[in-house]
This record gives sequence, C-alpha cells and structure tokens, in this order.
Amino acid sequence: MPSFVVGAYASLPQGREAQETYYDLLGEQPWIAGTELPFPGDLADTADRIWLAGHLPKHWRGNTVTVIPGTMQHVWKDPNFGLASPDEDGRKAALAFMKQLREALADFAQWRSSQDVKFIEIHSAPTRTASRDAMAASLDALAQFDWSGAKLVIEHCDKYIEGQKPEKGFLPIEDEIALCESAGIGLTVNWGRSVVEGRTPETAVEHVEAAAKAGVLSGLMFSGAGPEETQYGYGWIDGHLPMNPDEPTSLMDAAAIRAAVRAAQTQGHPVDYLGAKVCVPKDATVEERLGYLARIHEAVVA
Repeated sequence: MPSFVVGAYASLPQGREAQETYYDLLGEQPWIAGTELPFPGDLADTADRIWLAGHLPKHWRGNTVTVIPGTMQHVWKDPNFGLASPDEDGRKAALAFMKQLREALADFAQWRSSQDVKFIEIHSAPTRTASRDAMAASLDALAQFDWSGAKLVIEHCDKYIEGQKPEKGFLPIEDEIALCESAGIGLTVNWGRSVVEGRTPETAVEHVEAAAKAGVLSGLMFSGAGPEETQYGYGWIDGHLPMNPDEPTSLMDAAAIRAAVRAAQTQGHPVDYLGAKVCVPKDATVEERLGYLARIHEAVVA
C-alpha cells in the first residue's frame, strides 16, 4: 500500500500550542506516514524550521513539499514568474526560488537529524503563457540541484482554457506527462484541481488514467471542489473543500474517491503516495479536523 500523507497545513489550527497538539494527534494515527509541507510556510526561516523539525512526528518519513503557495504568491506579483515561463527573467526567478527551497530543505534535514522529505511537488507556472519547452529547460536545471534525497514530481493544476476563469491556468496534463517521461520524474494528480479544470469528477479520473497509462503517476491527493460558493470561497475555487457529505456542495464523495483510486491501480506499479488535503471550519476542534482527513482515508482504502 502506498504511503498516505495529509496536507495538514490546510486544516492547521491557529496558534503554536494548538498546532503542536494537532501534530501530536496526527502522529498517533497509524495510517498517516507524513504530511505535505507548503513552501515557504514553516520552511521559510530558521526559527520556524527548528520548530517544525521538533514537532513533526519523528516517525513520519513520507513527507512531501509543495511549492504552490510560494509559486502563486510570485505569480500574483509578476505574471511572467514560473518554471514554464517563456520569459527568461521570469523563469530564472522561479529557479532562484527553487534554490531557496533547496537550501531550506537542507537546513530542515539538519535540524531534523534525518531526511524525511521524499517528494517535492513543482508546478508549470505561469498562468496562460506556460511553455512546455521552457519547463523542459527548467527541469534540466533542477536535475543538477542537490535535493537532500527528495525526488521532484510535477503536480498538475488546472490548465488554461480560453473563456474559463483559471485558478492556476498552467500546462495541459498531456504536456506534463510528456515532460515527466523525458525527465524521468513522476506526476501527482490533485483530485480537486483536475475537477476545477474540467468542471466534472470524470476529469480527475481521466487525468489519473492518462498518467497511469504512461507509467508516471507518482501521487494522488484528494481535495474537494464544487460549483457553489461556500465558507471556503467562490464556486470552482481551488479551495481544498472537504469530501461530501462533510461539505454537501463538494463533488468529492466516497464513490468519486474510489473511482480515482481504481484508475491509479491500472498503473503497472503502485503510486508512491496517496493523500488528503482539505480545509475545515475555522472553529473545528483538533479531533474534528482529524475526522475530515480520516473519512477520506476510509474511502481510499474501502
């Protein structure tokens, strides 16, 4: 069975004391092998890295890092920013950002006294103008970096579709699969981001099937999505909605989760990790926060 990781940062309570309690509770769950860490997030500076290294459960050896938060922060400021940018200055800025992650990861491993980050999820920004050739050049450059033992994977986000307001608007999954094949790296599908692209749960299954057929499917993360405005944001937001019925407007129910898992199992070898990343109500207790993740895991293994 692949490792199961939780994107705990999406459901993290406010305040260090509550966060420490939450990590302790997650660490007690035998089905959780690690978490998805956002960059910059708590990897941003030395003090936060020391805190994270000390409070992330010691037996979690299947952690991942996603650079989507920092990527989007940069894209909002500079629309030319991205590893797939046809603008050379924008692409170089994205590579410089990745060098910051490389250094943060090495420092985190030192404070952790162990290298427990197995995968780094990268993305084919910028919005609308992403270039497959530019992304290939960036992958060549990133292959020369020392990632402290972690492997790069491309995480698919919604592609740019003319006439549809993009959440990310990056490269089509067909291009990303081809890039993974050429670079010898894996691809991760986030259920919600694929559904935001296609406006239907079938898109997530199609994306998983395509990556599995090519033999490059490395990860499958479950975040919900839906057409209606909720406490998590506007309709079709990349907002990590809980599964249905925890969030009744979410299109991600147990049957949809199982369909995506079955599609992943068509690959000739198992995926490296499965996972859940959902937002929760702000006033939820740590036990309730765990419950939102546990119910997704139950659907995955059913």
